[in-house]
Amino acid sequence: MSVTHPAPAPLWIASRDAAARFVAGACNHTTVALDTEFIRTQTYYAELGLVQLAVPGSIALVDPLIEGIGADLAPLMAASGTIKIVHSASEDLEVLGHALGQVPEPLFDTQIAAVLCGYEMPPSYQKLVQAELGIALDKHATRTDWLKRPLDDEQLRYAAEDVEHLHPLFERLDRQLRELGRRQWLDEDCARAVARARASGDPYPHLKVRAIERMSPAQQQRLWRLLMWRDAEAMQRNRPKRWILDNPVAIRAALLERPSRSDLEAAVAADGKPSPRLAQKLETILHAEASAEELAIPLQSLLTEAEKARAKTLRETVVKEAERLGISADSLLPRRALEHWARRDQLPDDLRGWRDGVLGL
Repeated sequence: MSVTHPAPAPLWIASRDAAARFVAGACNHTTVALDTEFIRTQTYYAELGLVQLAVPGSIALVDPLIEGIGADLAPLMAASGTIKIVHSASEDLEVLGHALGQVPEPLFDTQIAAVLCGYEMPPSYQKLVQAELGIALDKHATRTDWLKRPLDDEQLRYAAEDVEHLHPLFERLDRQLRELGRRQWLDEDCARAVARARASGDPYPHLKVRAIERMSPAQQQRLWRLLMWRDAEAMQRNRPKRWILDNPVAIRAALLERPSRSDLEAAVAADGKPSPRLAQKLETILHAEASAEELAIPLQSLLTEAEKARAKTLRETVVKEAERLGISADSLLPRRALEHWARRDQLPDDLRGWRDGVLGL
Protein backbone atom coordinates (compact mmCIF):
# COMPACT_ATOMS: atom_id res chain seq x y z
CA MET A 1 0.00 0.00 0.00
CA SER A 2 1.21 3.53 -0.77
CA VAL A 3 2.61 5.51 2.15
CA THR A 4 0.18 8.29 3.10
CA HIS A 5 1.14 11.64 4.60
CA PRO A 6 -0.97 14.38 6.19
CA ALA A 7 -2.64 16.42 3.47
CA PRO A 8 -1.31 19.95 3.00
CA ALA A 9 -3.74 22.76 3.72
CA PRO A 10 -5.31 23.74 0.38
CA LEU A 11 -4.50 27.10 -1.17
CA TRP A 12 -7.51 29.24 -2.09
CA ILE A 13 -6.60 30.96 -5.36
CA ALA A 14 -8.80 33.91 -6.31
CA SER A 15 -6.47 36.09 -8.37
CA ARG A 16 -4.93 35.74 -11.80
CA ASP A 17 -1.41 36.35 -10.48
CA ALA A 18 -1.71 33.54 -7.93
CA ALA A 19 -3.17 31.20 -10.54
CA ALA A 20 -0.35 31.98 -12.98
CA ARG A 21 2.27 31.30 -10.30
CA PHE A 22 0.75 27.96 -9.35
CA VAL A 23 0.42 26.93 -12.99
CA ALA A 24 4.04 27.86 -13.73
CA GLY A 25 5.18 25.62 -10.89
CA ALA A 26 2.79 22.80 -11.78
CA CYS A 27 4.06 22.71 -15.36
CA ASN A 28 7.46 21.67 -13.96
CA HIS A 29 5.92 18.46 -12.59
CA THR A 30 5.35 15.29 -14.61
CA THR A 31 1.87 14.87 -13.10
CA VAL A 32 -0.88 17.08 -11.69
CA ALA A 33 -4.12 15.88 -10.11
CA LEU A 34 -7.22 17.58 -11.50
CA ASP A 35 -10.91 17.78 -10.70
CA THR A 36 -13.75 20.24 -11.18
CA GLU A 37 -17.00 21.17 -9.47
CA PHE A 38 -19.81 22.56 -11.60
CA ILE A 39 -23.54 23.17 -11.81
CA ARG A 40 -25.70 22.03 -14.70
CA THR A 41 -29.37 22.45 -13.91
CA GLN A 42 -30.68 25.29 -16.08
CA THR A 43 -28.04 25.52 -18.82
CA TYR A 44 -26.73 23.49 -21.75
CA TYR A 45 -23.13 24.26 -20.86
CA ALA A 46 -22.11 23.38 -17.33
CA GLU A 47 -21.22 26.37 -15.14
CA LEU A 48 -17.74 25.84 -13.74
CA GLY A 49 -17.67 26.55 -9.99
CA LEU A 50 -14.25 25.31 -8.86
CA VAL A 51 -11.03 23.84 -10.27
CA GLN A 52 -8.99 21.63 -7.95
CA LEU A 53 -5.31 21.02 -8.69
CA ALA A 54 -2.68 19.08 -6.76
CA VAL A 55 1.03 18.52 -7.18
CA PRO A 56 3.17 16.70 -4.60
CA GLY A 57 3.01 18.76 -1.41
CA SER A 58 0.45 21.31 -2.59
CA ILE A 59 -3.29 21.48 -3.27
CA ALA A 60 -4.86 24.51 -4.95
CA LEU A 61 -8.56 25.37 -5.13
CA VAL A 62 -8.94 27.85 -7.97
CA ASP A 63 -11.94 30.17 -8.23
CA PRO A 64 -12.96 30.14 -11.93
CA LEU A 65 -15.48 32.92 -11.32
CA ILE A 66 -12.59 35.42 -11.35
CA GLU A 67 -12.72 37.14 -14.74
CA GLY A 68 -9.92 36.03 -17.07
CA ILE A 69 -8.50 33.36 -14.78
CA GLY A 70 -9.26 30.64 -17.33
CA ALA A 71 -6.51 32.03 -19.56
CA ASP A 72 -4.04 31.44 -16.72
CA LEU A 73 -5.14 27.83 -16.25
CA ALA A 74 -5.17 26.89 -19.94
CA PRO A 75 -1.36 26.48 -20.31
CA LEU A 76 -1.37 23.75 -17.66
CA MET A 77 -4.21 21.93 -19.40
CA ALA A 78 -2.20 21.99 -22.64
CA ALA A 79 1.21 21.15 -21.11
CA SER A 80 2.32 18.03 -23.00
CA GLY A 81 4.93 17.12 -20.40
CA THR A 82 2.48 17.08 -17.49
CA ILE A 83 0.03 14.18 -17.19
CA LYS A 84 -3.34 15.25 -15.85
CA ILE A 85 -4.60 12.65 -13.33
CA VAL A 86 -8.41 12.60 -13.17
CA HIS A 87 -11.17 10.23 -12.14
CA SER A 88 -14.08 9.62 -14.52
CA ALA A 89 -12.97 12.48 -16.71
CA SER A 90 -15.64 12.84 -19.39
CA GLU A 91 -17.64 15.66 -17.78
CA ASP A 92 -14.51 17.42 -16.48
CA LEU A 93 -13.05 17.44 -19.99
CA GLU A 94 -16.22 18.85 -21.51
CA VAL A 95 -16.59 21.53 -18.83
CA LEU A 96 -12.95 22.65 -19.00
CA GLY A 97 -12.91 22.56 -22.79
CA HIS A 98 -15.82 25.00 -22.90
CA ALA A 99 -14.77 27.20 -19.96
CA LEU A 100 -11.05 27.42 -20.71
CA GLY A 101 -10.97 26.72 -24.44
CA GLN A 102 -8.55 23.86 -23.75
CA VAL A 103 -9.29 20.20 -23.09
CA PRO A 104 -6.77 18.77 -20.58
CA GLU A 105 -4.20 16.37 -22.05
CA PRO A 106 -2.34 14.07 -21.77
CA LEU A 107 -4.64 12.21 -19.43
CA PHE A 108 -4.55 9.40 -16.88
CA ASP A 109 -8.12 8.50 -15.90
CA THR A 110 -8.00 6.42 -12.73
CA GLN A 111 -11.47 4.97 -13.39
CA ILE A 112 -10.44 3.68 -16.82
CA ALA A 113 -7.19 2.42 -15.32
CA ALA A 114 -9.06 0.55 -12.58
CA VAL A 115 -11.24 -1.24 -15.13
CA LEU A 116 -8.17 -2.26 -17.14
CA CYS A 117 -6.63 -3.56 -13.91
CA GLY A 118 -9.60 -5.86 -13.33
CA TYR A 119 -12.31 -3.93 -11.49
CA GLU A 120 -15.57 -5.49 -12.65
CA MET A 121 -17.53 -2.23 -12.75
CA PRO A 122 -16.15 1.30 -13.18
CA PRO A 123 -15.58 2.24 -9.52
CA SER A 124 -16.48 5.57 -7.98
CA TYR A 125 -13.65 7.68 -6.59
CA GLN A 126 -14.72 6.85 -3.03
CA LYS A 127 -14.76 3.09 -3.67
CA LEU A 128 -11.42 3.17 -5.47
CA VAL A 129 -9.75 5.16 -2.69
CA GLN A 130 -11.18 2.73 -0.14
CA ALA A 131 -10.09 -0.35 -2.10
CA GLU A 132 -6.61 0.82 -3.07
CA LEU A 133 -5.63 3.08 -0.17
CA GLY A 134 -7.87 1.92 2.68
CA ILE A 135 -9.22 5.45 3.22
CA ALA A 136 -12.93 6.19 3.74
CA LEU A 137 -14.05 9.52 2.29
CA ASP A 138 -16.89 11.71 3.51
CA LYS A 139 -19.19 12.85 0.67
CA HIS A 140 -21.53 15.15 2.64
CA ALA A 141 -20.89 18.16 0.40
CA THR A 142 -21.83 16.41 -2.85
CA ARG A 143 -24.88 18.63 -3.51
CA THR A 144 -23.16 21.94 -2.83
CA ASP A 145 -24.00 25.04 -4.86
CA TRP A 146 -20.48 25.53 -6.20
CA LEU A 147 -21.31 28.94 -7.64
CA LYS A 148 -22.10 30.40 -4.23
CA ARG A 149 -19.45 32.43 -2.42
CA PRO A 150 -17.93 32.11 0.06
CA LEU A 151 -17.58 28.32 0.21
CA ASP A 152 -17.42 27.03 3.77
CA ASP A 153 -14.70 24.88 5.34
CA GLU A 154 -16.58 21.61 4.80
CA GLN A 155 -17.03 22.36 1.11
CA LEU A 156 -13.37 23.27 0.68
CA ARG A 157 -12.28 20.13 2.53
CA TYR A 158 -14.51 17.98 0.30
CA ALA A 159 -13.15 19.65 -2.82
CA ALA A 160 -9.55 19.15 -1.71
CA GLU A 161 -10.16 15.44 -1.00
CA ASP A 162 -11.19 14.94 -4.61
CA VAL A 163 -7.59 15.54 -5.72
CA GLU A 164 -5.70 14.66 -2.54
CA HIS A 165 -5.62 10.92 -3.27
CA LEU A 166 -5.19 10.95 -7.04
CA HIS A 167 -1.39 10.82 -6.96
CA PRO A 168 -1.26 7.69 -4.74
CA LEU A 169 -3.92 6.09 -6.97
CA PHE A 170 -1.88 6.98 -10.04
CA GLU A 171 1.24 5.38 -8.56
CA ARG A 172 -0.55 2.12 -7.75
CA LEU A 173 -2.59 1.83 -10.93
CA ASP A 174 0.24 2.91 -13.22
CA ARG A 175 2.45 0.21 -11.69
CA GLN A 176 -0.27 -2.43 -12.10
CA LEU A 177 -0.89 -1.45 -15.72
CA ARG A 178 2.79 -1.67 -16.56
CA GLU A 179 3.10 -5.07 -14.87
CA LEU A 180 0.12 -6.28 -16.93
CA GLY A 181 1.49 -4.74 -20.14
CA ARG A 182 -1.58 -2.51 -20.49
CA ARG A 183 -0.22 1.01 -20.05
CA GLN A 184 -0.62 1.67 -23.78
CA TRP A 185 -4.24 0.55 -23.54
CA LEU A 186 -4.87 3.25 -20.96
CA ASP A 187 -3.21 5.88 -23.14
CA GLU A 188 -5.39 4.91 -26.12
CA ASP A 189 -8.64 4.99 -24.15
CA CYS A 190 -7.75 8.32 -22.54
CA ALA A 191 -6.84 9.81 -25.93
CA ARG A 192 -10.28 8.74 -27.18
CA ALA A 193 -11.89 10.53 -24.23
CA VAL A 194 -10.00 13.71 -25.12
CA ALA A 195 -11.06 13.42 -28.77
CA ARG A 196 -14.73 13.02 -27.78
CA ALA A 197 -14.52 16.08 -25.55
CA ARG A 198 -13.07 18.12 -28.41
CA ALA A 199 -15.87 17.16 -30.80
CA SER A 200 -18.39 19.93 -31.36
CA GLY A 201 -21.72 18.26 -30.71
CA ASP A 202 -22.92 14.81 -31.71
CA PRO A 203 -23.48 14.48 -35.48
CA TYR A 204 -25.79 11.48 -35.00
CA PRO A 205 -27.84 12.03 -31.82
CA HIS A 206 -30.58 9.69 -33.03
CA LEU A 207 -28.30 6.68 -32.57
CA LYS A 208 -28.34 7.20 -28.79
CA VAL A 209 -32.13 6.92 -28.59
CA ARG A 210 -33.27 3.68 -27.02
CA ALA A 211 -34.94 1.21 -29.43
CA ILE A 212 -34.01 3.36 -32.44
CA GLU A 213 -33.57 0.13 -34.43
CA ARG A 214 -37.34 -0.40 -34.31
CA MET A 215 -37.97 2.81 -36.26
CA SER A 216 -38.09 2.85 -40.06
CA PRO A 217 -35.34 4.62 -42.04
CA ALA A 218 -37.67 7.57 -42.74
CA GLN A 219 -38.62 7.82 -39.07
CA GLN A 220 -34.97 7.74 -38.02
CA GLN A 221 -34.19 10.51 -40.50
CA ARG A 222 -37.02 12.65 -39.17
CA LEU A 223 -35.85 12.01 -35.62
CA TRP A 224 -32.30 13.02 -36.57
CA ARG A 225 -33.65 16.25 -38.08
CA LEU A 226 -35.58 17.11 -34.93
CA LEU A 227 -32.71 16.29 -32.56
CA MET A 228 -30.17 18.25 -34.60
CA TRP A 229 -32.45 21.30 -34.45
CA ARG A 230 -33.02 20.71 -30.72
CA ASP A 231 -29.29 20.42 -29.95
CA ALA A 232 -28.37 23.52 -31.96
CA GLU A 233 -31.15 25.51 -30.29
CA ALA A 234 -30.06 24.33 -26.83
CA MET A 235 -26.46 25.38 -27.48
CA GLN A 236 -27.46 28.74 -28.93
CA ARG A 237 -29.82 29.53 -26.03
CA ASN A 238 -27.66 27.76 -23.42
CA ARG A 239 -30.60 25.83 -22.07
CA PRO A 240 -30.95 22.10 -21.27
CA LYS A 241 -31.87 20.04 -24.31
CA ARG A 242 -34.93 18.61 -22.60
CA TRP A 243 -36.25 22.16 -22.13
CA ILE A 244 -36.21 22.66 -25.88
CA LEU A 245 -37.51 19.27 -26.98
CA ASP A 246 -37.63 16.17 -24.81
CA ASN A 247 -36.79 12.83 -26.43
CA PRO A 248 -40.26 11.26 -25.98
CA VAL A 249 -41.88 14.20 -27.80
CA ALA A 250 -39.30 14.04 -30.59
CA ILE A 251 -39.91 10.31 -31.02
CA ARG A 252 -43.70 10.71 -31.16
CA ALA A 253 -43.34 13.47 -33.75
CA ALA A 254 -40.84 11.49 -35.84
CA LEU A 255 -43.19 8.52 -36.04
CA LEU A 256 -45.73 10.68 -37.89
CA GLU A 257 -45.56 10.99 -41.68
CA ARG A 258 -46.46 14.48 -42.95
CA PRO A 259 -48.23 15.29 -39.66
CA SER A 260 -50.82 18.03 -39.34
CA ARG A 261 -50.58 20.79 -36.76
CA SER A 262 -53.18 19.04 -34.61
CA ASP A 263 -51.22 15.76 -34.80
CA LEU A 264 -48.15 17.53 -33.49
CA GLU A 265 -50.06 19.42 -30.82
CA ALA A 266 -51.27 16.03 -29.56
CA ALA A 267 -47.73 14.61 -29.66
CA VAL A 268 -46.39 17.55 -27.68
CA ALA A 269 -49.25 17.52 -25.15
CA ALA A 270 -49.10 13.77 -24.47
CA ASP A 271 -46.84 14.34 -21.45
CA GLY A 272 -49.17 16.95 -20.01
CA LYS A 273 -47.21 19.96 -21.27
CA PRO A 274 -49.10 21.42 -24.27
CA SER A 275 -47.24 23.97 -26.39
CA PRO A 276 -48.86 25.16 -29.63
CA ARG A 277 -45.74 27.20 -30.35
CA LEU A 278 -43.51 24.12 -30.22
CA ALA A 279 -45.97 22.15 -32.34
CA GLN A 280 -45.86 24.90 -34.97
CA LYS A 281 -42.04 24.79 -35.00
CA LEU A 282 -42.01 21.01 -35.34
CA GLU A 283 -44.46 21.25 -38.23
CA THR A 284 -42.11 23.63 -40.05
CA ILE A 285 -39.12 21.35 -39.46
CA LEU A 286 -40.86 18.13 -40.48
CA HIS A 287 -42.42 19.56 -43.63
CA ALA A 288 -39.09 20.82 -44.98
CA GLU A 289 -37.30 18.89 -47.73
CA ALA A 290 -34.75 16.35 -46.52
CA SER A 291 -31.16 17.50 -47.01
CA ALA A 292 -28.44 15.40 -48.62
CA GLU A 293 -26.80 15.18 -45.20
CA GLU A 294 -29.97 13.77 -43.67
CA LEU A 295 -30.34 11.16 -46.40
CA ALA A 296 -26.75 10.00 -45.76
CA ILE A 297 -26.92 9.55 -41.97
CA PRO A 298 -26.18 6.09 -40.53
CA LEU A 299 -29.31 4.14 -39.68
CA GLN A 300 -29.88 1.43 -37.11
CA SER A 301 -31.86 -1.74 -37.72
CA LEU A 302 -32.66 -4.95 -35.90
CA LEU A 303 -30.09 -7.70 -36.33
CA THR A 304 -30.94 -10.30 -38.95
CA GLU A 305 -31.07 -13.93 -37.85
CA ALA A 306 -27.61 -14.47 -39.35
CA GLU A 307 -26.27 -11.41 -37.55
CA LYS A 308 -27.82 -12.58 -34.27
CA ALA A 309 -26.05 -15.92 -34.63
CA ARG A 310 -22.78 -14.20 -35.41
CA ALA A 311 -23.22 -11.82 -32.48
CA LYS A 312 -23.74 -14.79 -30.16
CA THR A 313 -20.53 -16.42 -31.38
CA LEU A 314 -18.60 -13.16 -31.08
CA ARG A 315 -19.98 -12.61 -27.58
CA GLU A 316 -18.55 -15.98 -26.57
CA THR A 317 -15.17 -14.84 -27.92
CA VAL A 318 -15.39 -11.57 -25.99
CA VAL A 319 -16.34 -13.35 -22.74
CA LYS A 320 -13.49 -15.85 -23.15
CA GLU A 321 -10.92 -13.13 -23.81
CA ALA A 322 -12.24 -10.99 -20.97
CA GLU A 323 -11.90 -13.91 -18.56
CA ARG A 324 -8.35 -14.52 -19.76
CA LEU A 325 -7.49 -10.85 -19.21
CA GLY A 326 -9.31 -10.64 -15.89
CA ILE A 327 -11.55 -7.75 -16.96
CA SER A 328 -15.30 -7.53 -17.51
CA ALA A 329 -16.70 -8.46 -20.91
CA ASP A 330 -18.60 -5.17 -21.19
CA SER A 331 -15.40 -3.24 -20.53
CA LEU A 332 -13.68 -5.14 -23.30
CA LEU A 333 -16.54 -4.62 -25.75
CA PRO A 334 -19.95 -2.99 -25.03
CA ARG A 335 -23.13 -4.44 -26.55
CA ARG A 336 -23.51 -1.77 -29.25
CA ALA A 337 -19.91 -2.35 -30.37
CA LEU A 338 -20.53 -6.10 -30.46
CA GLU A 339 -23.52 -5.57 -32.75
CA HIS A 340 -21.40 -3.32 -34.97
CA TRP A 341 -18.80 -6.09 -35.21
CA ALA A 342 -21.49 -8.64 -36.10
CA ARG A 343 -22.85 -6.41 -38.87
CA ARG A 344 -19.64 -5.05 -40.39
CA ASP A 345 -16.91 -7.50 -39.37
CA GLN A 346 -14.94 -4.77 -37.63
CA LEU A 347 -15.08 -2.72 -34.46
CA PRO A 348 -16.41 0.86 -34.40
CA ASP A 349 -13.72 3.39 -35.23
CA ASP A 350 -13.75 4.80 -31.70
CA LEU A 351 -12.83 1.39 -30.24
CA ARG A 352 -10.12 0.33 -32.68
CA GLY A 353 -6.58 -0.11 -31.43
CA TRP A 354 -5.65 -2.48 -28.61
CA ARG A 355 -9.03 -4.23 -28.77
CA ASP A 356 -8.32 -5.23 -32.38
CA GLY A 357 -5.21 -7.07 -31.24
CA VAL A 358 -6.88 -8.73 -28.27
CA LEU A 359 -9.84 -9.91 -30.35
CA GLY A 360 -7.73 -11.02 -33.31
CA LEU A 361 -8.89 -8.40 -35.81
